[in-house]
Amino acid sequence: MVFIFWQGIISIHQKAFLEALALLPDCRVVLVVEEDITPYRKNMGWEVPVIEHVEIIRSPDKNAITTMVKEHKDAVHVMGGIKVGRMISAAFDECINQKCRIGIMTEPYNPANITGWLRGIKYKYYKLRYSKHIQFVLAIGKKGVAQYEQLGFNKDYIFPWAYFISLIPAPEKTKNDKELRRIIYAGRLEPGKGIYRFAEQLINSGKSNFTLDLYGTGPDEKQIKQLAIKNHVENKITIHPFLNHEELLERYAHYDWVVLPSTQKDGWGVIISEGLLNGLKAICSNICGVSWVIKDGVNGVTFDWANEDSCRTAIGKMLQQDSYASHTQIIDWANKALSGAGGASYFLKIMDCVYNKKEKPGIPWVKD
Repeated sequence: MVFIFWQGIISIHQKAFLEALALLPDCRVVLVVEEDITPYRKNMGWEVPVIEHVEIIRSPDKNAITTMVKEHKDAVHVMGGIKVGRMISAAFDECINQKCRIGIMTEPYNPANITGWLRGIKYKYYKLRYSKHIQFVLAIGKKGVAQYEQLGFNKDYIFPWAYFISLIPAPEKTKNDKELRRIIYAGRLEPGKGIYRFAEQLINSGKSNFTLDLYGTGPDEKQIKQLAIKNHVENKITIHPFLNHEELLERYAHYDWVVLPSTQKDGWGVIISEGLLNGLKAICSNICGVSWVIKDGVNGVTFDWANEDSCRTAIGKMLQQDSYASHTQIIDWANKALSGAGGASYFLKIMDCVYNKKEKPGIPWVKD
């Protein structure tokens, strides 16, 4: 079977899944992108990944899109959203014209403010106009699933989805004082990521058995440095430049916990997946789609910014509790639930459900 994925860029977050799918028997995978990479991702240390065994087509014009869809009428076309960007919109329309099999892979849209309200109106219109042409939705995170259910898409064909990744194992884990919690964050230092608020709560815990290393830059950088100086914890909270992806993977061996404390829409949050695959425990706000994979007290802890005491309580559990799963147990579980191979297997079960009327598959990361 041929699977054609129409996406904005060649994403490191899709690499492992697409490669694993392409290696399965009788699967041919084509990735069509609008551009190789965005300046925003370049500034974060991203590079264009090499995706093995997958045919990649870059920036096709409208005529090339029409030709491609006509030549692959029998393929399953997976769109990176409904009418998102010039290329995906053109491909979506042509697939409808050719009566192709169509699915959507999407993060939740941001419903905040008047702009978010208008997005909601737009997606309600899209549901009314296009849902009869869409056979399945791969909805990323609980909020993605909830949004598409609320829009009225058939629940039987909404499938929880993730960013499935596989990592080159980090170097052997460095030894650590049992009491010390070494915490890593990588990403933008900005209000929407919540890292200043998290650092503030961490300091206010009154505990000293932690280090917090931040890899990134952004508008909150100066404020975080001032916070650390004011509270005499400059030796505990350190800001480093963005790392390229390979260097970041090597850093995980030096940490015990990974944090993603987003205060605003965060469709998934791959740093948590990467941390878990390297055996780290995770502390994460429930705004992040990836919070779905965290089992409190087992592989980490989640919190809710809407509850005034929730973050403080989660930090207390991180700094004081020792009954979490082991490094090895977390890696073993994550490899089954979040790896590229796990995602490819789950995807084919979804295809069997949609097109061969097989049973709806279980969600890999909620299985015991």
